[in-house]
Amino acid sequence: MPDMTDNSDLIPPRPVPDGFVDFEVAEGFAKHIGPLYWKLSKDSAELGFHVLDHHLNPGKICHGGVMMTVADMAVGFAVVWNIKLLSFAPSINNNYDFIGAGLPGDWLETRTEVIQTTKRMGFARGVLTGSNGPVLRYNGILKIPSKTDPRFNSKAFAARMQKLFDQNT
Repeated sequence: MPDMTDNSDLIPPRPVPDGFVDFEVAEGFAKHIGPLYWKLSKDSAELGFHVLDHHLNPGKICHGGVMMTVADMAVGFAVVWNIKLLSFAPSINNNYDFIGAGLPGDWLETRTEVIQTTKRMGFARGVLTGSNGPVLRYNGILKIPSKTDPRFNSKAFAARMQKLFDQNT
């Protein structure tokens, strides 16, 4: 195993894989953990990122909190994308299982499956994968807010999502 006791050993980031572009709807906390990228298609919305210095824990691997944050966001965007929701959908519950380590310079990428949506809830599961295979398994439950709840219905967010839906469906 490579010596990861200081940052001089860090693997240089690789290019962003084909199909991934800047995560252009990042707001608040999401701006602090990036840069993040996403890949949108008619049926899916996936997130990815390179493990950089600011993502590392004292053991010089990707901090579990970073991986859980990206997985939480992946669940949210997968459900929002699946039902073409124009509002933010907050998490109700998430579960995570750490499987492996995200190494410095690794590209980590989500694969999220929406299991079911109801009028008020969305359920999804997925895996965050790196160069050596899965690093995190996750599942989550989201609240699908009412269209009249002002806490989750930003006009700016809705406009950005509508533009993305129009461009990718």
